[in-house]
Amino acid sequence: MSEKGSGGERFYRGAVRGFSLVFVVVGIVVLAVTLANGGGVGSVGIFMGIAFVVVGALRLWVAVRTGT
Repeated sequence: MSEKGSGGERFYRGAVRGFSLVFVVVGIVVLAVTLANGGGVGSVGIFMGIAFVVVGALRLWVAVRTGT
């Protein structure tokens, strides 16, 4: 027997993991574009790219670890 709302919970888990992966991909793209356009170590694009990758990876790690 399935619990009430289990489909919604499954959708939520998938959405959280999907958005986490999107954040990682966006961060990698920001890093690549910044480096391709000559951005240095102290440029805003590098910091933003790293921030997106870290936030996405940590959220994905938490989601997998807690089963969310």
